[in-house]
Amino acid sequence: MTKAAVLKFGKIKWGLWALAFLLATGLSWLIPPMQSPDETSHLARAYLLAQGHWLLQPAPSGVKPPIDVEVGTFVRRLGGQADAGGLVDASLLRFMASNLKLVLDAKLRLPAAEQEHLAALRWSDSRIHFSIPRTGYYFPLVYAPQAVGLAVGMALDWSVEHSYRLARSVTLLVCLVLLAMACLLTPASPLALATLLLPMSLFQLLSPTLDGFTTSLGLLTISLFLHQTAASGSNSWRSSILLSVCVFILVSSRTHLLPLLLLLFFVAWRKRSARDFYLASLVTVTALTWVLFALHSTTDTLIVRNQSSSQLLVHYAGHPQAFFNIVWATVSNPDVASFYQQSFIGILGWLDTALPSISYPWLWAGLGACALVSVSLPSGTNDWSTRGLLLVVAIASLGLIFLSQLVTWTAHPATLIEGVQGRYFVMPMVLLGYVLSGLAHARTRFQSRLAALALSGFALCSLTTLSFTLLSRYH
Repeated sequence: MTKAAVLKFGKIKWGLWALAFLLATGLSWLIPPMQSPDETSHLARAYLLAQGHWLLQPAPSGVKPPIDVEVGTFVRRLGGQADAGGLVDASLLRFMASNLKLVLDAKLRLPAAEQEHLAALRWSDSRIHFSIPRTGYYFPLVYAPQAVGLAVGMALDWSVEHSYRLARSVTLLVCLVLLAMACLLTPASPLALATLLLPMSLFQLLSPTLDGFTTSLGLLTISLFLHQTAASGSNSWRSSILLSVCVFILVSSRTHLLPLLLLLFFVAWRKRSARDFYLASLVTVTALTWVLFALHSTTDTLIVRNQSSSQLLVHYAGHPQAFFNIVWATVSNPDVASFYQQSFIGILGWLDTALPSISYPWLWAGLGACALVSVSLPSGTNDWSTRGLLLVVAIASLGLIFLSQLVTWTAHPATLIEGVQGRYFVMPMVLLGYVLSGLAHARTRFQSRLAALALSGFALCSLTTLSFTLLSRYH
């Protein structure tokens, strides 16, 4: 292929990504604000970061006790609260509360007068303490895209709604840029891409929360890792630092992704690089320091227990069989297993909007087809070891999902682990996709066309299902 042809092909690829951004932006307008789980908390944390507050603050003295409000299947604490949080603009809180009504009542549609009032709502000088303790576990940089959007909107004196829409668009743009970079570095696994095209994954990608950003960053992290471990991989400082930054942001904001730290040490071992080993050690120490700091500095009274998370970790470390028994009891429970399967494919909103029942078996079948076309035989020892490591990381991540919810969300003593949702398994499934495809860069024309056909069919089915569900639920 000539240089001119390569440049032309590159322009076409970026043109397709630009088209995807425009289509995704249009689709996002079908989703009213505050409809993603805990979106109020995530938006408040992004606002605080936009104001220059990196850490949560304790509630001021004399704050009112929390008010419990049922939101879908969750209980959300609103009003003045004694937990960690920050002073949030009163207009933003009013914007949140009005849109949260749609969650409380599936049949409710905001009157035209209220929609006009919300559209004209301006930022105020009044600040109210808003409790968002569970966001204190996330390293602040993970909220950077949303914070940039809100900060620009406030600087331009836009309305609250326009600033919110800008934050959503900036987050979506960053996610697609990360995905484009990942796909340009290494060929993406069809199963990994299909996982990102699930209705639940797309719904989260279109919302200004953490899931879309962390999943996109996860895909880039795996691509950087594969690029460095390949025989002709990069050995530059820039590649090593970029991979280290990506891993740090992920593991400091998603505790169940701590096994990704192994990727850095594997790169150092594979390249026999002291520089990469020191980088890996620095990232590990810094990330673990942050996790310990967040655990001890965040005041959270949502779950009332006699034991702290640290005490429960020590307990299950000394009684691993008890942990595995609880995990088995959880995943073998028919109702819980059914919930995991459905919420992985998609139960939208605050787990209050199911897809059409026929969609679940069809999308699972499509995911299976994408898994089959992802399979490639290992091409050597290098490929075998890389796939083996990714498999270990995926399994360890699954274990940490259950452990983290057991010690933070579930009352003790526990018989079943509470708080786990199907969408938490997205990154382990993405990792599994790359375990199946490995380091294979070359596919036959037939394999490539078969993968493209399976992925296109899956995308069409998923997008149609998502659009139909959003229209019937919110419009």
